[in-house]
Amino acid sequence: MTKLLYIIAIIFIFTSCYNINKTEPVIPDILLSKSQMVDMLTEIQITEANFRIAKNRTLAVDEKPKYYDRILREYGITLKQMKDNMEYYHNSPEIMEEIYEQVLANLSKIQSEVMLEKEELEKAIIADSIARMNDSLELVKIDNVVNIQ
Repeated sequence: MTKLLYIIAIIFIFTSCYNINKTEPVIPDILLSKSQMVDMLTEIQITEANFRIAKNRTLAVDEKPKYYDRILREYGITLKQMKDNMEYYHNSPEIMEEIYEQVLANLSKIQSEVMLEKEELEKAIIADSIARMNDSLELVKIDNVVNIQ
């Protein structure tokens, strides 16, 4: 009987201590949906990338708060509410992983679109240069014909 009591006591001790460090996530006053978090984090990453490649670093540092304020206003939240949302979603690693995977997918799609636009622009510039060169050659030919006569 005492062995049974010891086993029950040990089980009770282990099960009572199981959730001691686990706290329920605090739901923010304004909870952004997963898709809103994806969109907001995508915008933040693009903004950060723009500042990283900025030629005028001093101006970029001065302008950064304005861009973040614009993003926060767009989603109708404050910086504290954004941090609360980040903390809330970080308490659910699976959901946060989904959010970051979607952000990466968005950034990859945007990068592909930009690269395609860049290629098209380069082709248009080359075509324009060739057309101008042909026009110049045509003018030279006409000028030569006029000068020969």
